[in-house]
Amino acid sequence: MERGKPIVIIEHLEEYISIWLFLEYRSSSLIYGKEYLWFTNIPFKYNRLLSKYGRVFNKSIIELINDQFIKSNEVIILDPSSSKNLEYGDLIKYKYVVIGGIMGDHPPRGRTKKLISDKLPVVETRKIGDKQYSIDGSVYYVNYMWNHRDMSSYRYVDGVELTGESGSIYLPYRYPLEEGKPRITPGLVDYLLYGKLHDSIRREIFEENVE
Repeated sequence: MERGKPIVIIEHLEEYISIWLFLEYRSSSLIYGKEYLWFTNIPFKYNRLLSKYGRVFNKSIIELINDQFIKSNEVIILDPSSSKNLEYGDLIKYKYVVIGGIMGDHPPRGRTKKLISDKLPVVETRKIGDKQYSIDGSVYYVNYMWNHRDMSSYRYVDGVELTGESGSIYLPYRYPLEEGKPRITPGLVDYLLYGKLHDSIRREIFEENVE
């Protein structure tokens, strides 16, 4: 493992793992690397699936800290309600960056604060701008900051409209730009517009091991 790179912890906070949510979790692993990604608060029935993409814990991040498996002073939470912006120095100082595994609401309902930050009052919080990101978009931001050390060259777009034969879908979130185009979760466009998973992703799900 790369020395110094913080572990990203996605705290699962939805009732179940929908296809959309799974695609964001998978995308987070592709962005950041499965060896640096933990999933916490995961129902047992999803252990095998998510273990393809990171380390899986059935306990929540709150339990892991309260049990002293993780030290509270080694953690920061990405929370849109925070008063402080995430900086590169934070990624050097802290060993863990917690991101809420929440499907975004528009407008946001402050669930990260309610479900994570307020339950861990001794843990520092940071924000990554004034708009809402997808889960994997947040991971992308952290990864970009780690690799570039600052965000001066970072570009993004607010809101993306997907158009297909049966109509269009508007995604009101902030998306990073790659080569001038919004980086949307791999496989999500096909799923939202056509209700299907790409065959390569479907095969990946049922393989015993994913490299």
